[in-house]
Amino acid sequence: MSDISEYILECDLNFYRTYALPIIKNNPEMFDLDGFQSILHENENISLHRTIQEAFHEFELDKQSQYELNPRYGRYVWDMADQWYQKWSVVFSIEHMCNWVTSPSSKPTKVFDVTAWLTHTAKKYYIHPDHLKLLQHLSHYIADWHQSNRPLALRGVFKLNTVPFFPPTWFINKSRQSKSEGLAPSYLATFVPPYRLPDHQVPERWNQVFLKGITVQPDQKFNLDPILIHSTLHILGITTDYDEESQTSKLMFVMPKAKFGNLESHIDREIPKDYLKPCQLALSITKDVKDLHWNFIHGNIHPRNILLNYADYVGELVDITFMKRNNDKSNMAWAGRWPYVAPEVVSTGLSTSADIYALGIILWQLISRVTFPDDALVDPHIYRIEPIPDVLKEWQDIYIDCLHIDPSKRPNAYTLHRRLTTLCTKLKQSPVPLSDITTDYIKARRAEIDQFLSSYRKLSPQELYVSSPMPTSTSSTDSHTSTSSSNESRSTLYQVGDQVLTASVTRPSHQRLRSYPSLIQSFPSYT
Repeated sequence: MSDISEYILECDLNFYRTYALPIIKNNPEMFDLDGFQSILHENENISLHRTIQEAFHEFELDKQSQYELNPRYGRYVWDMADQWYQKWSVVFSIEHMCNWVTSPSSKPTKVFDVTAWLTHTAKKYYIHPDHLKLLQHLSHYIADWHQSNRPLALRGVFKLNTVPFFPPTWFINKSRQSKSEGLAPSYLATFVPPYRLPDHQVPERWNQVFLKGITVQPDQKFNLDPILIHSTLHILGITTDYDEESQTSKLMFVMPKAKFGNLESHIDREIPKDYLKPCQLALSITKDVKDLHWNFIHGNIHPRNILLNYADYVGELVDITFMKRNNDKSNMAWAGRWPYVAPEVVSTGLSTSADIYALGIILWQLISRVTFPDDALVDPHIYRIEPIPDVLKEWQDIYIDCLHIDPSKRPNAYTLHRRLTTLCTKLKQSPVPLSDITTDYIKARRAEIDQFLSSYRKLSPQELYVSSPMPTSTSSTDSHTSTSSSNESRSTLYQVGDQVLTASVTRPSHQRLRSYPSLIQSFPSYT
């Protein structure tokens, strides 16, 4: 069997032998590799007792172990501290864990066979069976992809991607984000791997990180295509999170903390003075959708899945929970975040036009500044989506077209991107301020929502259950989805009068609802 030395760059191989292997050998427990030994051999002239700081100082001067200062190695290649972290990500990339065996006799017969490491990791962290299958699929896929594309990487066409696994013990100060967020938990955390540099030297993206839970449905094919991941999510790696209820661990993406937060918090924080920044945001988001739609359907576009990493006017679309290839004809249980789910999705499934509908809601929000809570009932009147008074006509035309009731009449992402590009160019040359009428409308909507939430949150859970019995008339007649529901459903779905109200997150377990109340009012195609 050939080893991984044939499939990694020469500078990465030097890093393995000169830095990673001696450091790990000195304290394998800290690296979650106790009981394992490396197939590759370290440089025997290197001391096993160097500190991390000493090793890093040597690395800063070691051109043979560094990436060439070339844009193909990413925007961070000129930062040696960031390169240090990138190199360790190569060492712990899932397919490279085939380098670690329990004994010389257990050396795998095939390169990239990570069975020994996977078995150890699954047992140690009680990884849920469905998530273990996902991890196995990912390791096989990325290994095959690397073997096929290494010649291109060596010619400088692109850099090979890594998907490292970071033990959960490498994350501290975990802070749970919105508990009602939806399908899986998410956290802010501090990343403290054994190779961490002193605080003042840690690159920003490797310090505070965002851990985003991955939702896996047993009957749903989950696409963890590494090309898809790296083109859609700016991930640093994956880890696990222990779930007390199921007593298993589930996978999480490790992502850089968005410097400017997510789009939803941005919409909540400020009221724009003119149309330029909202248009720039819309253009950046639409570009992501346009690029994605060449091959994929996103299926879960909403403001909390749009991160502002580099500026408060540049949004990046994330999350691949419901993403699938646009030629994938398999049936997928529909789900997403209401009210961003297009009306037709319940019967036709996910589509690129449904993504455009969700984008239309966001374009409306960028001016109306209305957001939908994840911890309260969404009243169809209080949270109505209606034409914004005195709004810029070009803006209104775009979001109305996106929200057309007929999906075939919505613009595609390419057309939408072209229209927004034209509008942004005009706004840069001649800025258009929001009128007093539009600004007063924004303030009035915020006051109305604040008053509603203040009253709602004074109600006890018992009062909510009494005033909001579980839905009957709108629920499915399927026997396995009767009106008797779990406590989880009871805390998120309600019926008030003849309307079903829901928190803004729709879970796959709520499939018994055939439809949800529409918030859209007074739009041409809905009358």
